Amino acid sequence: MTKMRNINWANIIPLVGGSAMGCHAATGVKPKYHLSYSAFNKNEKPLEDYWEDVPRIIIDENQKVPSGEIDFINTVCPCAGLSLLSTAKDKETRDKSNKWMLESADLVLGQIKPKVFWGENAPALFTKMGTWVRDILIEKAKKYGYSFSLYRTTTSLHGIPQNRLRTFYFFWNTPTPPILSYYERPKKSFADYLEEIPRSATSSDEFQWEGSIGDNSRTYLFILNKLGLNHREFIEKYGSGGSIHSVQTFVAANDMLSECIKWIDREFGDSRELKRLKKIEEKVRSGGRFMDGSPAYYQDTCNALVGRNLVYITHPREARYLSTREIIHMMGMPHDFKFSISDYNINLLAQNVPSCTSRDMTLEVIKFLNGGLNFHDEPILFQDNIKQRIIT
Repeated sequence: MTKMRNINWANIIPLVGGSAMGCHAATGVKPKYHLSYSAFNKNEKPLEDYWEDVPRIIIDENQKVPSGEIDFINTVCPCAGLSLLSTAKDKETRDKSNKWMLESADLVLGQIKPKVFWGENAPALFTKMGTWVRDILIEKAKKYGYSFSLYRTTTSLHGIPQNRLRTFYFFWNTPTPPILSYYERPKKSFADYLEEIPRSATSSDEFQWEGSIGDNSRTYLFILNKLGLNHREFIEKYGSGGSIHSVQTFVAANDMLSECIKWIDREFGDSRELKRLKKIEEKVRSGGRFMDGSPAYYQDTCNALVGRNLVYITHPREARYLSTREIIHMMGMPHDFKFSISDYNINLLAQNVPSCTSRDMTLEVIKFLNGGLNFHDEPILFQDNIKQRIIT
């Protein structure tokens, strides 16, 4: 990796720390400090405990923001407004929902003035849906004398087998932004990647759902019984390709709902799951859709670890759910990073940035700082790493 000696960098709102870990992997040094707000105390406690020697400065408690030259500042600001843009019509509502992202930009660009300020956000920031937020960020770039660029990518192109589509945004202290490199790193299969975890890693025996998948899902037991397969054989046959990667959707898509309901009723009797399946059958018959809260399965590359997928994702070889440690590893966190669901909500990990994507974006920032990149001819640049092209 390209490294820059004695690089000065910091975070603002780093959350649980995945992006910070990527910056550390690329630079070889820890951040000078974390800037944040008291609203994120719980979110950032695992990172604060992991890097005890890095000061955390709470802005809304009137703690002084350090002065001095800084090479780059990284952020993982929440931006709920990107999910509200299609329904929130008035400017006041949309500005409020984007509070952290916009306030942090003013503080960093107006007061600290790093050579680069960059962060990760939702896929929508790159699309028409994100126009409102994007235009505000571009105006801030102009106001503070920075150029601006966006870079869309997915985690699976950076070495971890997870399809997690995200947008990175950058403010550069140059008239025009640099053109960043495109990435398509090799990656292990989902199962082989999980094998990297040492047996001594903490939280390896900690699960959202104890026992086998069938202990939680009679629907999955029905599928295996009907097809005459065990878990590993089912994953090998159905876990790759296509759009179906959850148990209830599999049954509905293969016209097995009625048979599944009768089988579960006969073998196990009445249950919440059985009632749920009957409601799903009614919706399917009427042409409607349903919320699928059943086990998710993948062979080579899993979908983004968020929401239902974070809780119900199953191991690709063993008939069980992922452990907390395996979820931590899927986000690229170090094996000695401590996180337990007895202390924190598992969703804090979903707010994380997989460290591999952050590492590669940091490598591009370092190239920029070292004068190793060519520049675009306009002050605004959109790059799509998935299609490996500049969007005009």
